[in-house]
Amino acid sequence: MTSMPFSALPDISNPAYRDAYSRINGMVVVGENLAGRHFRLLARAIPNDQQELARLAAMEGRHASDFMGCGRNLGIKPDLGLGRLLFAPLHELFLRCNKQGDLSGCLVIQGLIVECFALSAYHAYLPVADAYAQPITAAVISDEGEHLGYAERWLHAHFGAAQASAGMVSRKALPITLAILQTMAKDMKAIGMDPHEVLANFSELFLQALKASGFDQTAARRIVTGGLAAAATR
Repeated sequence: MTSMPFSALPDISNPAYRDAYSRINGMVVVGENLAGRHFRLLARAIPNDQQELARLAAMEGRHASDFMGCGRNLGIKPDLGLGRLLFAPLHELFLRCNKQGDLSGCLVIQGLIVECFALSAYHAYLPVADAYAQPITAAVISDEGEHLGYAERWLHAHFGAAQASAGMVSRKALPITLAILQTMAKDMKAIGMDPHEVLANFSELFLQALKASGFDQTAARRIVTGGLAAAATR
């Protein structure tokens, strides 16, 4: 029996698809809700950008609601418990940075790493999304690119003070993020996504985001390869 090529549209009535989708959808909904919370915390911490960050937070809340609707449209209940479990280490790291007043660390976690991860996953999902989810996913991709751009600009403007923390937090957060991808790889395959494509796109997006934030090519590549190596040993 040959396996389904990643470019083929999956059978959304298949029990294996529906089981995997419940976990993928739970991870996405939890991630989007946490993103909204993170941007609200950043809005309090960066008064000059409060209005813009509040707007980004509201967008993330809409994403969570829209993706809940995608699961509801298929009659699938998201596994929110698994999503919370997977995102807990990243969320806790964000909260520690926020408590310490480490804005660069917060923006690396949410604005670079989480946004790059979301963009890479949504790009891989878009070609195999059902008719209801496809336009929603396309709109979210556009929004997430805007969120990534904000973080890149802020970090670049504050790079002198932010560089050390941004590098250190990246090295902590990358293995956590890649562990989420490893955990979800089987489910990604089951709904038609290629996890290797997600990993490759995430690595490239994050590399480019680090460079846009002020890191030179060598330093940015060292951070990415170090994160990949650390994830491989977990």
